[in-house]
Amino acid sequence: MKRRETNKNKGVSKRQWLTKALETLEADGFEAVKIDRIAKQLGISRSGFYYHFKDRQDLLQHLLDYWANEYTAVITDNLDMKKLDAEKRLFTTMKIVREKKLPKYDLAMNGWAKVDPLVDKVVKKVIKIRLDFTRAIFEELGFDGDELEMRARVFLCYHAWEEVMFTDDNDNEYVNMQKLRYKMFIK
Repeated sequence: MKRRETNKNKGVSKRQWLTKALETLEADGFEAVKIDRIAKQLGISRSGFYYHFKDRQDLLQHLLDYWANEYTAVITDNLDMKKLDAEKRLFTTMKIVREKKLPKYDLAMNGWAKVDPLVDKVVKKVIKIRLDFTRAIFEELGFDGDELEMRARVFLCYHAWEEVMFTDDNDNEYVNMQKLRYKMFIK
């Protein structure tokens, strides 16, 4: 019996643990990210946790790395994206941010960053990576100085908060607004 339970615990992937931890962080804050709670949500025993992580602190560190990679590097380190010209890269970024709901956990991460200096450092690094990526697109489009900085910041802020602020937009409204935003950003 013990052997079967161990195999079942190993069947829950590290990604599943991290995804459930992010969901818990978003719903109830970082204090709620507890081993027992996540194990219960995953329907397994606590021992499965130790197959992937040393302790809660290790989980939290992996959670930060996971968020940075899955919700930022998926665009900024994407080799296919880097091959696109600036206009196409901008539009593709807009689409991917929406389709993959990349800002989904940003609010929770920012809340956690307010009480943990390490998390604050990671969040600021992620924001810098996002800004640098966006800035490079606008620079390639010919913008510079304050105009470049304003476009990069507005783009980043809008796409980070769009789903929070405009929850009633249907798909048609979204597509229409996306096209208008895109035209505004490249002109």
